[in-house]
Amino acid sequence: MLSRIVLAASAALMLTGGVALAQDVIQTRKAGFDDYKKAMGEIKDAVGKGDLATVGPVAGRIDAFAATIPSLFPPGSDKGKTAAKELIWANFPDFTAKAQDLQASAKALQVAAASGDKATTAKAFGAMADSCKACHQRYRSE
Repeated sequence: MLSRIVLAASAALMLTGGVALAQDVIQTRKAGFDDYKKAMGEIKDAVGKGDLATVGPVAGRIDAFAATIPSLFPPGSDKGKTAAKELIWANFPDFTAKAQDLQASAKALQVAAASGDKATTAKAFGAMADSCKACHQRYRSE
């Protein structure tokens, strides 16, 4: 009887720990996407001012974040306060590919900014914004 109680208590602890872990990852990804949104604003302002030296490092933040996006959506993190659609987990390879597209576009933006050409940088920024929209349209509830 005691072993059943211990087993039941252990299972309950693992389940509540899993819920807490899912909530932690949701908070982590929200913070990451908040910084990402801030970075997009910083890049938009820098491109508008012709401050291309600022664009590369900020695009680097997006590049680094994009590399972590799939890991921020483990199974079970679709519950709680999140705008993530269940379709993410049903079509995780496509979701991962979209994160990789964002990462590639952030790298391309870094290269464009390093060129010193404002028009090329603005075009690369637009392409990166398009990769954001492609993912949000499919995988994010508004």
